[in-house]
Amino acid sequence: MKLDELYDRYGEKLYHYLTVKLASAEDAEDILQEVFLRLARYSIRWKFIRNEEPYVFHVARNEANRFLKRKHQNQINPENATALARVIHDSLVTDCPDPSDKESLSLALAHLPEEQREVIVLKFFEELTLKEIAAVCGLSLNTVASRYRYGLSKLKSLLEAKDD
Repeated sequence: MKLDELYDRYGEKLYHYLTVKLASAEDAEDILQEVFLRLARYSIRWKFIRNEEPYVFHVARNEANRFLKRKHQNQINPENATALARVIHDSLVTDCPDPSDKESLSLALAHLPEEQREVIVLKFFEELTLKEIAAVCGLSLNTVASRYRYGLSKLKSLLEAKDD
């Protein structure tokens, strides 16, 4: 697989994922470059990769986590939820007919724990399967499924509370 083909196929999806994970479009751009540098550096591994999409997301996740460790920001503070919601809102590609629905969804996603938000973003917006998400995150399928279930439940309650 050529690097330019990988970028054409996954660049935009990775950028959206990284923007939400890092809560910053600028940081996402930087980390996306690091992802493709790493993919180029270790291109010999492509012979052994069976499913490329989970692999490139896994590399992106690892690079994002390295970046967050360096910045000592493993958790997004709840008081930064509004700023995170703005980043999510700008990053989400969704067909919400009403702009306020997208704003509500963005704010609700911002209030989810990072682990649940990551699974939901990968599932709904990047359209990965739970099995692929497990490979990306290095987790068991059961862990991913429970984060997904709990995340959806909390997302539903947050959105319902907003409607009240």
